[in-house]
Amino acid sequence: MIRTALIGFGLAGEHLHAPYLTAPDYQLVAVQSSRPEAVATRYPDVPVYSSLEELLAAETIELVVIATPNAEHYPLAKTALSAGCHVLVEKPFTVTLLEAEQLTDLARQQNRLLTVYHNRRYTKDFRTLLELVQADELGVVQTFEAHYDRYRPTVRARWREQDVPGAGLLYDLGSHLIDQALMLFSERPDRVFCDQTIQRPDGPVEDYTHLILAFGTRRAILHIGSLVPAPGPSLAVHGTKASYFVDSVDTKRSTYTWGRPEQPLEERPFVDSGFADYYHDLAHALRHESPLTVTTEQALLVMKIIDCAQKSVKEGTWIEVD
Repeated sequence: MIRTALIGFGLAGEHLHAPYLTAPDYQLVAVQSSRPEAVATRYPDVPVYSSLEELLAAETIELVVIATPNAEHYPLAKTALSAGCHVLVEKPFTVTLLEAEQLTDLARQQNRLLTVYHNRRYTKDFRTLLELVQADELGVVQTFEAHYDRYRPTVRARWREQDVPGAGLLYDLGSHLIDQALMLFSERPDRVFCDQTIQRPDGPVEDYTHLILAFGTRRAILHIGSLVPAPGPSLAVHGTKASYFVDSVDTKRSTYTWGRPEQPLEERPFVDSGFADYYHDLAHALRHESPLTVTTEQALLVMKIIDCAQKSVKEGTWIEVD
């Protein structure tokens, strides 16, 4: 089994990573957290350390999983890579493009795998979409419109919604949608336009993001809102042969809506997929049985798009992706 250390035991660490660090692929050897009581409740036999340095000095670790606030991703990943560990970082990769580039170089120098938790490639709705594209049922995708809308009228007392480095919707949910768009179009966009604002009264960080990626004449339209009382469809994808619709993010339905020219809409079943598949694929890559699914270069491109989007907001115009 892959000896793994989990860094951070908040929402992401406890619920999005720890449940998958189990046999037959993984062994959760240690946790670094400021919440030792919470770790002990779930994993009483797993030691808890107050720092990554202390953990690495005491344990033999193959994989370090970083699930901390975004601003901590870079220094922690740098420490783990320098110690000779493979590293999985919760999205977003880092806070700045420069940090992501430096980690990419370090991983290459250390000959270690470095990947980012773009786990929403593995939702059943997006996995189904990729299979439809690969089977040429949609034709050439012209428009990918993805919404990640929620109704959060009150600002929560958590770092993601405060004015701190790496907070805000572009880093948080935008990372997911950008990665999906890049996977779907399988190419680098030509240019990026982003509009952001703060819609909630006294909100400290942007809570509305509208991002457009241009792939020639084709478009990815990525929208995130925090004041949407009744969200509409989460996905509307239009190709030259057919259209694909999903009712909501993390839909509870077992079917999607399919439409072809001049024919009635159909309901078709999703393929089966889930976040556990991410960790299953990662285990194969760590054992050199298959290539890394979420490559460092792909994660770096997501950070490039975030960087362009931030420049677009400042300048109020389209930004070329160089």
